[in-house]
Amino acid sequence: MKVLVLIFLLLLPLALAQEVKIVEYKIDGTMKAVIDESGNAHVTEVWKFTPNLYLQMKQAYPTAYMLKREFENRRSDAEYRNMKIEWDDTNNRIKATYTILGAAVNRGSYWELRLGEGDLTLSSQTGNTVVLTSVQPLFGGQGRLIETITVVLPGNTRDVRFEDGSLRYVLPTEKSGRNPFFLVLVGISLLGLVFLNIPLKRGGG
Repeated sequence: MKVLVLIFLLLLPLALAQEVKIVEYKIDGTMKAVIDESGNAHVTEVWKFTPNLYLQMKQAYPTAYMLKREFENRRSDAEYRNMKIEWDDTNNRIKATYTILGAAVNRGSYWELRLGEGDLTLSSQTGNTVVLTSVQPLFGGQGRLIETITVVLPGNTRDVRFEDGSLRYVLPTEKSGRNPFFLVLVGISLLGLVFLNIPLKRGGG
């Protein structure tokens, strides 16, 4: 799962606005990714832009539909579902919600969630919830993206660790929830059926 899913879209607006002098572009982002037991990531992402950069984004992509199509056309390394992108002109923000199928991969003894490239730092970990901070330089050092990433793993996750840009965790296999006493009764019932089907010996014969 690439945490900076819209980063490539930021390059085009600047190319279209070369006459604008860049002082500093800063983007504050938040991402929440809820991982289900099948490894799918259900993501909500919000980016807040400086007014200048937001205006250039709006000029390059006048409608959210254009931004969504641009994103879908350029990304083929993952399968996205239910993508929705919204402009928030009042707060100079873009909000995106989407699902990434198979974001976490079962490696046999553990699951792995690739978080992509960039400077990722583990901020906190509480149970199945992991918070990371990503700092990404933009436009040759003339801008930066700071994003807080919250990953919520399945409730029964254990042995969570952050290594080499990936979250690795163990998801125990489900055990049968049947009561052992119930299984004993089933066994006795089956045994009784076997005996009932054995022909009785007739005397005198």
